[in-house]
Amino acid sequence: MFLGKHSSLWVDNSDDLDFDSLNGDLEVDVIVVGAGIAGLSIATLLKKEGLKVCVLEARKIGHYITSASTAKISYSSNLIYSHILSNFGREFGLKFKEAYFDGFNKIKEIVDDLNIDCDLREVSFYILSEDETKNDFIDTELGALKELDIPGKVVDKVPYPFENVNKTLVYENQLEFNPMKYLHGLGRYIYGGGSFVFEKTKVLDIENFEGFKIAKTKNGSVRGKNIVIATNTPIYDPDSVYKHLIQNKSHGLGLLLKRDIKDMFIVSNPFHTLRSTPTSKGEMLIILGEHHSIGDPTDRNVFYKNLRNYSDNVFDVDSFEYFWSGGDNLTEDRLAIIGETSEKGTYIATGFNSWGMTTSMISGIILRDLILKRENSYLNIFSPLRFKDKESKIEKEKIEKFKDVDIKFTDSITKTVLKMDNDSGKIINCELGILAIYKDSDSNSYILNGKCSHRGCRLHWDNVERIWECPCHGSVFDYKGNVIRAPAIHNLEKKY
Repeated sequence: MFLGKHSSLWVDNSDDLDFDSLNGDLEVDVIVVGAGIAGLSIATLLKKEGLKVCVLEARKIGHYITSASTAKISYSSNLIYSHILSNFGREFGLKFKEAYFDGFNKIKEIVDDLNIDCDLREVSFYILSEDETKNDFIDTELGALKELDIPGKVVDKVPYPFENVNKTLVYENQLEFNPMKYLHGLGRYIYGGGSFVFEKTKVLDIENFEGFKIAKTKNGSVRGKNIVIATNTPIYDPDSVYKHLIQNKSHGLGLLLKRDIKDMFIVSNPFHTLRSTPTSKGEMLIILGEHHSIGDPTDRNVFYKNLRNYSDNVFDVDSFEYFWSGGDNLTEDRLAIIGETSEKGTYIATGFNSWGMTTSMISGIILRDLILKRENSYLNIFSPLRFKDKESKIEKEKIEKFKDVDIKFTDSITKTVLKMDNDSGKIINCELGILAIYKDSDSNSYILNGKCSHRGCRLHWDNVERIWECPCHGSVFDYKGNVIRAPAIHNLEKKY
């Protein structure tokens, strides 16, 4: 099954922008940990207010969660407003609407103000079901839109390739862009004039000392009065909001079609989200789908096979060019977590519920206003303090599901490795404890602690990406044990 190059198309088609690693000690007004779209959006708005900021990124800017997304920019997501009205009421809904319209408009403003060439363009955004017996959700959402005075309408004509669908919700004048070009524009703006962006600079510890926050790295420290944790799951989490996050994984394809698609779509039954983007090869379709939990035992190749079959059935495919995986954190209440923690001067932004582009800018607006002590009508609805001291049902379920008692004990690591196929991973239970073993295509074995260095959850092997993932809180490690994704900070211990 050929799917093209194993890479996000955003990364493969981005320019070569590099920032140095931190070497020495610095002091700034605000430290931002994480240089995805959330971290750089927050840093941009703070710098525009005259604050000196320092962004610390463990890898490359935008190279994990952001680069795996479709990068749709909208003031609506998948049937969100009916959920908000039914669960929180009209007054709350109006504040929520204000936040997402502010975030949507601010992105346009930033692109124009900083003159960022990021392929920004207006398109229509369609939400539909290919199963016409399940169209009641469209009328329910339309009713919520009318009550909150949000532009949106139901139409009976849908563009290619969904011409046979006779009822869909559409939002006109929404946006899409190239997220890596956008992030590079933000990075160039942030760097300079007493502000910094550092790549390959992993934060190892965060301390509080005499009113300052100190972010410690291998080759230096940065201190400031305020710190923002903008990693996908917080690496520093005073209120343990990680317990209220649901780790969601998806898979993506980039493909060339014989007939271009110009709009954005969310399709349910089965769920897929898609749009196109200009590339040197022509207009390329991006499709994400096959959502599942990280701990799903299914062979990851099955998800890509399903995506390819769906694409072949729905589109007039010319060629498959890219494949990759990604994901995002969902929250128990479908609201992002943005604001100051119970620790004064420490802020977080997480749980974007697969609505990251617009929500990232909302994070920037909220945290800017909190740090500058400005009034903001929707500060409280996203506050992380809503989860403080609150029991998490999902955390209990995850811990129960991934107990170690269901792993058969083995008395021989050597025999286990010999029986393993080349290029495969396995979790075992032995006298040394729970181990994670990867055997490469040359029969070399990599034997690691099989429990996540964040909170000790049993790891899960992804056989396509060749990574170890934590099904509880989303940490990711390469097969050698190096941390790729937060919240884990420390690498896995090597056992052999």
